[in-house]
Amino acid sequence: MTKARTVHRMPNDAPEARPADRERKTPALERRRGRPRADARDSLDEAQLLRTAFARFAASGYEAATMRAMARELNVSHNLLNVRFGRKSELWKAAVDWRLREASQSVELAFAADGTAEERLRDLVRRFCRWALDNSDIVTISHQEGQQESWRLDYILQQFAMPFQRRLQRLLAEAADSSVIFPISSGALLALLVHGVGSYFALRPMHDALLQDGDKPPSLVEQAASMADFLLAGVFATPTPKGDPLQG
Repeated sequence: MTKARTVHRMPNDAPEARPADRERKTPALERRRGRPRADARDSLDEAQLLRTAFARFAASGYEAATMRAMARELNVSHNLLNVRFGRKSELWKAAVDWRLREASQSVELAFAADGTAEERLRDLVRRFCRWALDNSDIVTISHQEGQQESWRLDYILQQFAMPFQRRLQRLLAEAADSSVIFPISSGALLALLVHGVGSYFALRPMHDALLQDGDKPPSLVEQAASMADFLLAGVFATPTPKGDPLQG
């Protein structure tokens, strides 16, 4: 029996009050000094606003990120964000929509490309590994929200992750009809791409320290290509017969 999934309601939160203990700076986004511009309502660029909001949410997490800190980074009045979005939850949704739709275009080209299913699957894996290099902020926010059930996790799953996984599942099934591929699920392959390759690039300080062996490491683009080749070698490997694990 399929386990029913709990749907989490979005909070009906009021415009954000000023919490003094959450006004700390984050390393990635330093506040700008000076009073907000008087003409901010007309001059504020939507992409800049959503880019700043997403970066705050990715760097600090939803609970710690404040609309007041975002307004200071943008050098606009706090009231402007309240008027435009009303609640922090609405700003989060708008920022996630903008960022993930913008970032997904390069990968989704593989689904509509010409060629065999195997060629399209190989193209998708290579595109995704390069995507992971350029979009570590999305990997970070998916890791944050994926650790516990919430309305935000529901939103990411329903709007982005699950539709992509269904398309990946169909492509895997189509490739299996014409090529020998390892019987890996779409969810497992997606996890290897996002939280395997993606985390490698999102956790650069740790991995840079682990790779200090005296030799000049390959470029990040070369590393992304190498990980794509490694994953593809596994996907298109001939499965070995399963034996008794107790007999070695």
